[in-house]
Amino acid sequence: MADKGICHDCNCKEGELHMPGCDMERCPFCGGQLISCECRYTKLGFDYDWDKEFSGLPEQIYKEGLPEELEYKFELMLDEKGRIPYIQWPWVCGKCGKMHPQMFMVPDEEWEHYIQVSKRDIILCEDCYGQIKAWTDESQE
Repeated sequence: MADKGICHDCNCKEGELHMPGCDMERCPFCGGQLISCECRYTKLGFDYDWDKEFSGLPEQIYKEGLPEELEYKFELMLDEKGRIPYIQWPWVCGKCGKMHPQMFMVPDEEWEHYIQVSKRDIILCEDCYGQIKAWTDESQE
């Protein structure tokens, strides 16, 4: 068994709960990043919508954040739902299985040309991407 990983933001160990405000904590309602998901507003009954002025929030909340009593109410909702403990999930190449491959970028048009639609959301290591690109180019000569 591997040693427990440590959160780079709040230093909790795998299996522990993040410290309040940690940017790595996941939302137990939507699974997104807790500090940036909409749930803190929608679960409190606000009509949150990016396309509306002030995202549909009262102007004061949009500009200053939730008042302390609503922040506390949302914290209770999180506790009741069950906060998500920190687990360090590895990045894995979807073709060869290499763990923690170095990230790289290609233009969207290139990615869409070489990677089939159903696999465009997976992680690929640069070696596998290069091989797919080479095989595709060879077959079109």
